[in-house]
Amino acid sequence: MGKLSILILSFCSKVALAQLPATSNWFALQLLVNRGSKWEWVNDAGYRTLGMSASAYAYEGRTGMRYRFNETWNVATGTALFFTRSSFQKYNHEFGREFRLWQELSFHKPLSKDFLFHERFRTEERWFGAVTNKDAYFGLRLRERLTVTKSLTQTWSLEFGDEYLRMLSDKKFLFNANRILLLALYKFKGDAQLQGGYMWVKLPVSSQHVFTFTFQKMISIHGKKNNT
Repeated sequence: MGKLSILILSFCSKVALAQLPATSNWFALQLLVNRGSKWEWVNDAGYRTLGMSASAYAYEGRTGMRYRFNETWNVATGTALFFTRSSFQKYNHEFGREFRLWQELSFHKPLSKDFLFHERFRTEERWFGAVTNKDAYFGLRLRERLTVTKSLTQTWSLEFGDEYLRMLSDKKFLFNANRILLLALYKFKGDAQLQGGYMWVKLPVSSQHVFTFTFQKMISIHGKKNNT
């Protein structure tokens, strides 16, 4: 009976270690380079933690080009590279490689003097490399994000939104995640912005509380910059 109890406790401990941490921090740096009023080179690098520790769960880098038809509509496309830990155990130092192609269509519309509506539809072609516990595979993910931004002052604003994600993989088109977010944005002088807030992420079998921190810098090479 004692041996059985030890086996049960050992199994439960392993299951607990393999579960998604209840919380995480997502840090990001974004660099936007305006090339006139139509074209923009977009770049960002990110770091996601394993729980509230400093241990990394994922590293990411993304780059692409955006074209603005007008102040309301724009499209973008690019590539991304992710390195994600193959399990949630801290002692596991294996990171799987993921390469992405992405495309998006964005719509901006002022609802009033202080409210801005933003809708973004993004597609992602995702190639996952093989890791110890999973073979290589491909997934096509669709993402629909809706946000409303409320200006409080010339420097402060609040943003509330929701993003729904589904992915097609192995001939199955399944729910991937839903993200509800509440963010505060502060604009610095010199076309820089700091964004921080909370995001609740619902996943197929669990959920997670995520705290996000993003610093964004915009550079204008020539011509008039576009702040939408």
